[in-house]
Amino acid sequence: MQKFLPLFVSVIFSALALQAQERVVRGKVTSAEDGSPLPGVNVIVKGTTVGTSTDSDGNYSISVPASGNTLVFSFIGLLETEVAIGARTVIDVQMQPDVKQLSEIVITGYGTTLKKEFSGSAANISSENISKLPSLSVNQALQGQASGVMVTANSGTPGGGISVRVRGQSTINGNSNPLYVIDGVPVVADNISQDGFGGQVQNALAGLNPQDIERIEVLKDASTTAIYGTRGANGVVLITTKRGQAGKSTFNVNVWTGVAEPTNTVKKVSAREWVDIKNEARVNSGLPPLPDNAYFGWDGVTDTDWINEVFRKARISEYQLNAQGGDERTRYYFSGSYRDEEGTMIGSSYRRGTIRLNLDHKASEIFSFGTSLFMASDLNQRIQNDNNIYGIYSAAILTPPLRRIRDDNGNYLDALPTFNTNPVRDALLPRFDNKTNKFIGNLYTDFKIMDGLNFRTDFSYDWNTITEDHYAPASTAIGRPVGDGNYNYRQIGTYIIEPTLRYAKNIGGVHSLNAVVGSTFQDRRAINSIVRGNGFAKEELTYLTSAATIYDGTSNRVEYSLNSVFGRINYAFKEKYLASVSVRRDGSSRFGANQRFGTFYAFSAGWNFSDEAFMENINWLSLGKLRASYGTTGNDGIGDFRFVGAWSGSGNYLDQPAFVPTQIENKELRWENTSTLDVGLELSLFNNRLDLNIGYFKRNTKDLLFFAPLPQSTGFNGVWDNIGEIENKGVEIDFNANVLSTSWGLKWKFFGNISFLRNKVVSLVDLNFVRSGFASIYQVGKPLNTFWGLKFLGVDPATGESIWQDTNNDGVITVDDETVIGDHQPDYLGGFTNSFTYKGFTLDIFFQFVQGVDIYNNTLQFTTNPAANWGMSVEMRRRWRQPGDITDIPKPMTVAGLNGNDNSRFISDGSYLRLKNILLAYDLPASLVSKAKLRNVRVYVSGMNLLTFTRYNGADPEVSVFADTNTAQGTDFLTFPQSKLYQVGLNIGF
Repeated sequence: MQKFLPLFVSVIFSALALQAQERVVRGKVTSAEDGSPLPGVNVIVKGTTVGTSTDSDGNYSISVPASGNTLVFSFIGLLETEVAIGARTVIDVQMQPDVKQLSEIVITGYGTTLKKEFSGSAANISSENISKLPSLSVNQALQGQASGVMVTANSGTPGGGISVRVRGQSTINGNSNPLYVIDGVPVVADNISQDGFGGQVQNALAGLNPQDIERIEVLKDASTTAIYGTRGANGVVLITTKRGQAGKSTFNVNVWTGVAEPTNTVKKVSAREWVDIKNEARVNSGLPPLPDNAYFGWDGVTDTDWINEVFRKARISEYQLNAQGGDERTRYYFSGSYRDEEGTMIGSSYRRGTIRLNLDHKASEIFSFGTSLFMASDLNQRIQNDNNIYGIYSAAILTPPLRRIRDDNGNYLDALPTFNTNPVRDALLPRFDNKTNKFIGNLYTDFKIMDGLNFRTDFSYDWNTITEDHYAPASTAIGRPVGDGNYNYRQIGTYIIEPTLRYAKNIGGVHSLNAVVGSTFQDRRAINSIVRGNGFAKEELTYLTSAATIYDGTSNRVEYSLNSVFGRINYAFKEKYLASVSVRRDGSSRFGANQRFGTFYAFSAGWNFSDEAFMENINWLSLGKLRASYGTTGNDGIGDFRFVGAWSGSGNYLDQPAFVPTQIENKELRWENTSTLDVGLELSLFNNRLDLNIGYFKRNTKDLLFFAPLPQSTGFNGVWDNIGEIENKGVEIDFNANVLSTSWGLKWKFFGNISFLRNKVVSLVDLNFVRSGFASIYQVGKPLNTFWGLKFLGVDPATGESIWQDTNNDGVITVDDETVIGDHQPDYLGGFTNSFTYKGFTLDIFFQFVQGVDIYNNTLQFTTNPAANWGMSVEMRRRWRQPGDITDIPKPMTVAGLNGNDNSRFISDGSYLRLKNILLAYDLPASLVSKAKLRNVRVYVSGMNLLTFTRYNGADPEVSVFADTNTAQGTDFLTFPQSKLYQVGLNIGF
């Protein structure tokens, strides 16, 4: 014992000496903006691993070694602050917001991360960019704003369907829509209407108010979407709405009004020309011409421009109010809006009211909770439309100009007696009222278990109802002969409970760890009912209680469940070396017991090479990062009960009720499985004046959920099975530049993106060729939405007859000579914005473009067919009339022949460059505004879709008659064109 005594005394004295050299520094960290305390701020002694973080009141205490001279304060979204210690033992710090860093926080599934520490692929659209667009819906606001995302407003119908494809289409019969998550709530985004309106559907997201949105994050690669498992195969759109900030309450009022009109319309020949062409066709066919009155009794004078009669300059107005504020414990955001929109076509309109409340409350040091509540109600007064002979625009195109709208007594006439159509009458007399209600509610609770470790539970509910109240009187084309009506109701409610354990820790400023584990319990219940009747004694009696016959009716209830467990770990070493791993296991009620569960995973890595020592002298490089990821996601979007052997009780056997089989059982039906490889390079150059993000991806989807045809001898049309593979690959480029910033106040910023996408059907097992609608097919080795038909080579100048390619070289032109004639797969697409500010003035110019898509112009095929009695396009003025004429319009004939087949004459280049939005605004000087006790006043004018540069030979290149399909996009058949909007508005803050 005595021999250890000197050593023991030495250790004691050394410890006492070391303790004498250390000192304790305390203080408080607050916000420089409003003085509120800042919890969770990292406090580190510079040059050491000694560190701590501030508590809930912003206080900290740290033991500083003798060698320590400086404290470093850091926090996401705030400028890093260094403070010399000197002889002080109390150091209070105020931290300023880092505007650039705030814009570079990436919101991911179940968390956030700094863009510098993010190793996945995502696109961000800020509230600033969203607020500049008078978009009706959230998905429309994505158009041209994010690389790899193709958004198509399928028609100009108010509240109509929007197709959104993230990195191409990866399924045939499954759901291709991305998952939309609003404030943590996955919401119904598919068409919920039960009644058809030609090829168009109703946009389920039209009820959301885009002006409530703080930011949108589009997650694209597997490392970001795999944590959503089965729902992430088509990308994930995370929508974060605005929340209150501590401080004085603020209010904002935004009011705007405008006028809309169609971007373009089909141009038709006059009545005189129409009759002349018809008689020319008779002569060419060896028949004598007919007198004028033989054509629907034409009087030789009437020349009705039906398209002009059904379109109008439509009024649109929107009114918005929001308020936000709170203190360090409770914060709130409240908003309300009302939109009143006439359709550019008579008989159509859209009205929407919304209300939102976001509330956050810190009940104690360890417990907080909050809620997001949203309610919308809208009324969409629809009209029959494209892909429908009785549609309003359809009939306006196809109806010859020979008859008047009304007779001398003011009664509507049948303008095209063969089909009893009159576009004006059929727009104004029916009632097609679609009333939709949407509620999204989220309640979260958050318990702090220890520093960096929190247990959070989200309870959410997404509720949707739609009532379709429809009636067509007997005097209309679709109501003949006794009037027809239907009343449909659908309710879809989705309950979700998601408990998560979240851990975030920065260790000594070297190791950054962020992890989450959790589970999902989701249950969706849908109630559907349809009742149809006809036989109304008077046109004033419009509801089914007055129908003589109820000829159809059905109701059902369908449930769908999804149970999951998931986890993710993000790690960063010195913010230089990055890694992420995620996994999710889903169980879906849409598959049988043998294949109900699927496991999806992803991993990613990143390297901020600009932080390496060998890059120190490269001053023009602010940030350089390489990233790569690989992972899998799934898709169960095929509807419910596709795996079961189904029977129907609607059969009849010897005049007795009977059960009949309607669907073949497939117990092995399983998930689509999508694997994605993603690599990228991110650069920030010239002191952050130029940002570039370049990425490459390859995505393969196998085990496609496919309705495989069966021989008719089986008694079934087909069976659901897992067949085939689709590949998508491409390059995405995002670029932002601070082009100019002068000492006299002029600033110029440029934002843009471009994507090069390729799509291919890799395999379909034994099915190498499938027709999918009009001229559309899908075929192994070709992209989805490929067009198929005869190859048109021109018009013979000597005879005026069409020349066709003899594909099989058998000397005869038949359907056997049909071949690939085009596709609706873009070569590249994107958008770019130039933003100029000078003192109080702002000018934003946003262009959106698509290059390399083909469109099958089925409208032109109908309106250049003089063999039928349709209205005719002005293209007929270029027809062949005599030997020697050089043209691509064959001579008129009374029989269409092969010209009536799908053929390449009607394939048109659908590429376009569109001035999507232009905004000119003026912010009144603060010195003037403050005198009125206001915070800010902005007046602005803007225009949407004002210019379109295209070679497309139809009305509008942004069309698709089959709005809700994966395999027949890009056909224009009597499709309602987009609208251009002229807008003036006022924004007041106080």
